[in-house]
Amino acid sequence: MKFKTVKTLQEIATLIDAKFVGDQDFIISGINEIHVVEPGDIVFVDHPKYYDKALESAATTILINKEVKCPEGKSLLISDDPFRDFNKITMHYNPFISSKQSIAASATIGEETIVQPNVFLETM
Repeated sequence: MKFKTVKTLQEIATLIDAKFVGDQDFIISGINEIHVVEPGDIVFVDHPKYYDKALESAATTILINKEVKCPEGKSLLISDDPFRDFNKITMHYNPFISSKQSIAASATIGEETIVQPNVFLETM
């Protein structure tokens, strides 16, 4: 998920009440899961088995539960519960809003599109 506007390391650290390693003005543009992260994203890791994978990923900010050496060009958010804080960040910047209709007024549906039952269509 990309944020609507870029955030700083300090902003995110304040939101989740976490310590951080890196420049307080380090730019963060989104948050994602390990298999789809891009530069600018936050990724979380909470098990030593996966520390290296997260630290070596494309993510440039790692939300982690242990103080480790920060890779060059990256930042760290130190949390006692990275999974909880990953969810807190996600819900803060992209809160769940229940739908009151199955097709948004702003949605455009192309010709010959098949729409199956029980789906919701909206414009992002």
